[in-house]
Amino acid sequence: MKKIVNVPSKQSLLRETRDYVMIALGLILYGIGWTVFLLPNDITTGGVPGIASIVYFATGFPVQYTYFSINLVLLLLSIRIKTVFAVFTLTFFLSVIQKLAEGVVLLHDQPFMACVIGASLCGGGIGIAFSSNGSTGGTDIIAAIINKY
Repeated sequence: MKKIVNVPSKQSLLRETRDYVMIALGLILYGIGWTVFLLPNDITTGGVPGIASIVYFATGFPVQYTYFSINLVLLLLSIRIKTVFAVFTLTFFLSVIQKLAEGVVLLHDQPFMACVIGASLCGGGIGIAFSSNGSTGGTDIIAAIINKY
């Protein structure tokens, strides 16, 4: 009996690699917008990052841990490889960006401009991740579960 092994083509392998790189790039942009512009100016976002921001503002508990904890529960409900990659990538880069930007306060006296720049970076990052068949976790997982069933 012959075994049939599906070997991915070079083109599909390059496409997958490109998707993962673009998802990581998009989430780096999102992380910069969130931690450098929105959090220092006490501006929240929607979904799971918004919940993580509120917990951070109330307790000082780092946003990456709250973000990851909520997403871990959601990931157990719907395991998708690119979503798992995205959640781990954003959690990692939130930690790195917060350490790098510690003590740096940009546009603290101009919260509207911080909101515009932060939201632009977050929106652009999410757009890049979505266009590469990625996700940011959180409410995207809930939407995927609803869409599936």
